[in-house]
Amino acid sequence: MNHLHKRLDSLVRERYTSAIAEGALLFSESVVYSQHELGVDFEVRYVPALAKRPSSKPSEKQARVNFVNPFLPFDPRLHVARIGSTHQLLLNKYCVAPNHLLITTSEFKQQGEPLTTSDFAAVVDTVDGLSQAHIVFYNSGEESGASQPHKHLQLLPMPDVMTTPPTVSIWLQSTPKVDHVCSSSDLPFANFGCRLEPATALSPKGLHAAYSVALQRLVAEHGNSVSYNMVLTPLALVLFPRTRSSWQGVSINSLGMAGLILCKSIEEMDLIKSSGALGVLSQVGFQSKNTSTTADNSKS
Repeated sequence: MNHLHKRLDSLVRERYTSAIAEGALLFSESVVYSQHELGVDFEVRYVPALAKRPSSKPSEKQARVNFVNPFLPFDPRLHVARIGSTHQLLLNKYCVAPNHLLITTSEFKQQGEPLTTSDFAAVVDTVDGLSQAHIVFYNSGEESGASQPHKHLQLLPMPDVMTTPPTVSIWLQSTPKVDHVCSSSDLPFANFGCRLEPATALSPKGLHAAYSVALQRLVAEHGNSVSYNMVLTPLALVLFPRTRSSWQGVSINSLGMAGLILCKSIEEMDLIKSSGALGVLSQVGFQSKNTSTTADNSKS
């Protein structure tokens, strides 16, 4: 996809505009509330379009006789570009913000399979062609907030009011070392991440190595079948193991664990306000350990 780098921004904008006009995707303006906790502003967003999104888990969808995979074949009205021979770049039909993107595998692979170097190569190719910073995320497992069984990552433009997602910002305050897996006790739920150097953030092999060693630590502590969320920014890659996919009806995926919590009703938004963003996220993650831990990643 290298030849698309210089015009990917315009391709995304053009496809988004036409998809809206053709009714191929659902978008409505959001109501955004900022909640200040631990020195950072969490974003609580009421997105009416989410009420129209099917809420069942991937395995439940896949087991249905009438299941239709929305990514194979994909809706051509949502297609932005082919990424090499292995991935496709699509607009998210249930977008929470304009230009919300999906990176899907061209052939069916199961959502929840570990990410590969090829997956990260598709991420790097895409991010390299976008002028605005993006949050990249992956929902893995039944309790991660995933809704489709076909393997895909998502990219959301970074909100204008922030440079780093709230929980990642708190994680970075623990001054994690490069080439180590670090867990921050500043967050009240379990986390395993790697701080990224600029060269690593642009390297598929470097990203895959950071992801793999963080995943090894997560699995060692919580088991091979645990669900988790991955949040990737230019500064860090962080994994959050999950105990459940929702709390009090509020579904939490990777964006929620990053500190951008999505609500499908005003009532859910009010619940987040009264309970606190970190309080809600603590209900869907494992309890954080009392001390920060590190593991050498220099040889991975």
